[in-house]
Amino acid sequence: MTPLWYLRRLRSMAPAELLWRLRSLTLQQAWRARRGEAWPLPVATPRWAGGSLPGGVGLPEGQVSALVAQADAVLEGNWPIFSAQAAIGGTDPDWFRDPMTGRVACAGQYFTDVPYRDEAQLGNVKALWEVSRQHHITLLAAAYHQTRDARYAERAVAHLQSWWRHNPPLCGVHWVSGIELGLRLVAWVWTRRLLDGLPGIGGAFEHNPLFQRQLHAHQCWLATFRSRGSSANNHLLAEMAGLLASSLAFPLFQASAAWARLGAAELEREIERQTFADGLNREMAGGYHVFALELLLVAACEADAAGAPLREGFWRRLQSMADALAATLDTRLQGARQGDADDGRALLLSPPGHSASTEVLGACGRILGVAPWWPRLPAGTPGAAYLGGLARSRHLPEGRPTARPNLFPHAGISILRDMQPGREEIWCRLDHGPHGYLSTAAHAHADALSFELRFGGQQILTDPGTYCYHGETEWRQYFRSTVAHNTLELHGQDQAQEGGPFLWLSHPAGRLHAASGLDEGERATIEVSQGAYRNSPGGALHRRRLVLDRSARSLEVLDVVEGSEAVPARLAFNLHPDVECRMREGVAELSWAGAEGVELAKLVLPEGLRWSVHRGETAPILGWYSDGFGRKKPATLLLGHGQVMPGQELRSRITFLSAPSWGAARRKVAQEA
Repeated sequence: MTPLWYLRRLRSMAPAELLWRLRSLTLQQAWRARRGEAWPLPVATPRWAGGSLPGGVGLPEGQVSALVAQADAVLEGNWPIFSAQAAIGGTDPDWFRDPMTGRVACAGQYFTDVPYRDEAQLGNVKALWEVSRQHHITLLAAAYHQTRDARYAERAVAHLQSWWRHNPPLCGVHWVSGIELGLRLVAWVWTRRLLDGLPGIGGAFEHNPLFQRQLHAHQCWLATFRSRGSSANNHLLAEMAGLLASSLAFPLFQASAAWARLGAAELEREIERQTFADGLNREMAGGYHVFALELLLVAACEADAAGAPLREGFWRRLQSMADALAATLDTRLQGARQGDADDGRALLLSPPGHSASTEVLGACGRILGVAPWWPRLPAGTPGAAYLGGLARSRHLPEGRPTARPNLFPHAGISILRDMQPGREEIWCRLDHGPHGYLSTAAHAHADALSFELRFGGQQILTDPGTYCYHGETEWRQYFRSTVAHNTLELHGQDQAQEGGPFLWLSHPAGRLHAASGLDEGERATIEVSQGAYRNSPGGALHRRRLVLDRSARSLEVLDVVEGSEAVPARLAFNLHPDVECRMREGVAELSWAGAEGVELAKLVLPEGLRWSVHRGETAPILGWYSDGFGRKKPATLLLGHGQVMPGQELRSRITFLSAPSWGAARRKVAQEA
């Protein structure tokens, strides 16, 4: 990072945070004497208090088969990490080899000396950390719990002991970030629980001095250096979830009870701070809503299992988060693609690639009950079965919505959709809320008033996703940029000023003016605005109106710029990679493969702009889509350029062909192909 970045980062901190960080730096230097075998381990009272799960936790046969198949792949050394495969074969993997680049990080450096932002030295630190979250170990443990096949348990224990040996306290890249320590503690608790009853399992965990040292060092680190101020987002949730879970399940030390109380108090406070009153997460990132919900749910289940339940208010807020997630899913049970997403999980008990949204919702439904309007969820996913069996059921109907909400006024999210899901469901999410959370807004994108549109769950006009965090600056900038989202860019500048890969220097916010028909009727209409460019020449204000005509099967988008002079503008429509596009005199003819053949739509583009088509370009970067962290693919971007006069209307309209038109339209597409 450059000196300018450090200056900007310091400016984002309040005085109290600066003092906390100064204190932490002082302690970190003092802790150098504690590194490795010098870690001062207090007297431990070996005890496992996390209980066991019944061997017959019911999973459908298909779920067990998938779990076993993935566990067998792990035994063979195959474990997917984003777009790569981690080398985890045998009993002693290389925990310092980046699966993305092949680079190897130094194992012995004191954790504050590790240049973890330097990909040239270290590789992709996100991928390195992902392996050491040890999700493959909890999956092996779950496979053992279902099958009692000792091979899975033996490999799980071997990998844990390997990690403990090669990562002594405070040494190396895996001690840099608190979120990683917290997630590892959750993995250790669940591995021990799922392996309960295995001969000698206590000797591998609570009676093992190597484990005791690792546990104590992790817990001390989290209690001492937990995230504060502008960093207290989902990282703090993971840190405190790990501290709470491990202190309750492994009460080995005199400080264990105090650490558990600290974790519980922080989580009860943070669930209120990090959640809007309407239930959505304040980071303005759909993937992080699911991640935060899972972290909080795991922590609450651990507290229940230990007989120290969190307050009812915590569970009510958790329920509101679950309801908000259920309300924003489309007919394929896909969530919103807003802001950052890195495929993070608090606890992995299913093969990678399973939907985190449905698994977490399934667990919430088992504990809190399924609202009548929730979508139908897959039955018997491992995460839902195991978590749902750990906590007691609760009935908290007071204040719970009796019908599916489509407007989230505090978060600034609206869903325009058909009344019933199905193969032809039109689903549209519009962003008109705050930019992000805390002074950094770390996981936000410059996407004010952007929308995404789906038909029958197929993404048509889409959000680009995230792709990367570290090491590829230009790609990080593109995927967060305004032009990568379905909204209006003015003056050739993003709506928000970027200060670094997780830092925004300005925080534009949207405003809701009117909404009608979101819950019933033939038309749903919403009017919003944002003033990101108010301080630019012309003092521009962007107004946008969306009208979903359910009977006409169309969505109209009206954009107007208010100001004192004409401004240069670019209006972007980003198509999903599976959507093909043909331009014909200001009309984009769209087609994609549906369940019963080719589906078609017509996008009439606004007059007064010059339209160009971009796909997979790199100079400059334009026309890309990421379907998961570390992966990207070309996608079509329709880009309208021009000078926009004050009050000029830019009217777009996309119409999905009705069923009677399908036959003729498909024949036409086939003939032209």
